[in-house]
Amino acid sequence: MPTAREVPAVNVLISEDAPSPLNPLGLKGAGEGGINAVGAAIAAAIDDAIGVPGAITQLPVSPQRLRAILKRSGR
Repeated sequence: MPTAREVPAVNVLISEDAPSPLNPLGLKGAGEGGINAVGAAIAAAIDDAIGVPGAITQLPVSPQRLRAILKRSGR
């Protein structure tokens, strides 16, 4: 596994073809973008594990809520 020392330098060019009309610099936010799908991935994993597609419709999934879902599905 290469470490930061072995990785070659990378030149990055970021360009924006559609600037935001909401501010004078045309900037758009990009922070925390990857966290949105985590809840959906967890819910889908639980659905797959219990074998009931679409069972998880609300987060967070507490043990009590999961137990109720399993009882309703007959598992």
